[in-house]
Amino acid sequence: MRRSAGFTLIELLVVIAIIAILAAILFPVFARAREKARQTSCLSNVKQIMLAVNMYAQDYDETLCIAYISSSPTVRWYNAIVPYVKNTQIFKCPSMPTGVSYSGGYGWNIGGWNSSDWDGYGYWYNEYRTWNGAPVCLADIQYPSESIVIGDPASNGYSGNGLYLILYSNITYIPTLHNDGGNYGFADGHAKWMKPTAVYRKDVCQATRK
Repeated sequence: MRRSAGFTLIELLVVIAIIAILAAILFPVFARAREKARQTSCLSNVKQIMLAVNMYAQDYDETLCIAYISSSPTVRWYNAIVPYVKNTQIFKCPSMPTGVSYSGGYGWNIGGWNSSDWDGYGYWYNEYRTWNGAPVCLADIQYPSESIVIGDPASNGYSGNGLYLILYSNITYIPTLHNDGGNYGFADGHAKWMKPTAVYRKDVCQATRK
């Protein structure tokens, strides 16, 4: 008697088990690949934003804007540099969850990381939180290629991300949106991805170094 050409139950179970194992291995790889693509897109956004920030500075006697200007109407840093960008979509980090207010995904380094010795790029007109209590000029920055101005938001989704970047109180607040790290824009205009340990309480969070 001829044997049926169909699969036995054991053979089917083996095939299903192999498929399940492959899926368990490949799905995380695919997820990381998708996030890597978003990370690259975000890095491009940060680079373009920093170009706009520096163009703004050139038009205002080499003085950088501050995070928040309480006036009528209220102006935030990303509002101030809109005339220097072609597409406001660059203010939206592709990895940010929906419904995030303010800048949509990027923060301004308002005060460095030391709350008792502010050394960032400025908060608002009545509390600059800078080393000299005034807006930061390009000439004030001792190491522009090593000083973060903007980046992915502190706490990875905090609604005030447009005004807060470095939160010095806890490393868990440092961005991990992109493969356990975040994208940052530096005063000289370049942008790069960094891990939290490379940012937390480091000199890169300071506009000037005393």
